[in-house]
Amino acid sequence: MDTETKKIVRIAMFTALAAVLTMFPHFPTATGYVHFGDSVIYIAAAFFGPIAGAIVGGVGHALADLMSGYPVYIPITLVVKAIMGYVTGRLLYQHKFAPARVAVTAVIDLFIVTVGYFIPEIFMYGFAAALNVFISSPLQWLMSVAAFAILYPIMDKVKKYL
Repeated sequence: MDTETKKIVRIAMFTALAAVLTMFPHFPTATGYVHFGDSVIYIAAAFFGPIAGAIVGGVGHALADLMSGYPVYIPITLVVKAIMGYVTGRLLYQHKFAPARVAVTAVIDLFIVTVGYFIPEIFMYGFAAALNVFISSPLQWLMSVAAFAILYPIMDKVKKYL
């Protein structure tokens, strides 16, 4: 199999993994749920670049919304998580694992996701209910960044097999 085909297959596998880890396990909140799926975006973006991060984030998480019964979120998720994946890839791809770089990337991603869901939820649920995103996004962010911080060094050691 040539290198480009392998990369496409890997991106597809990470997209599927993002969907699965977005759905299972997840913890319900007032307007959605918190999950580990964002850690897969970080991994895909760090190892395969911004386009892969955007595809894994946008498509993987939109598929999870579809399969989890949240179809109203599909367009929002597609855009917000694709932007998150792209930005993460731009900041982490082809850089050594540096905690400061990961921390800056994570804070930028927290802003992207929080604002990206807050604005549409104002129109969907009203201002007061949309404020929930300021609780759920940081919880999800913390879980996913912690999972990424644990998984990245392990995956970095086996990256020649990726």
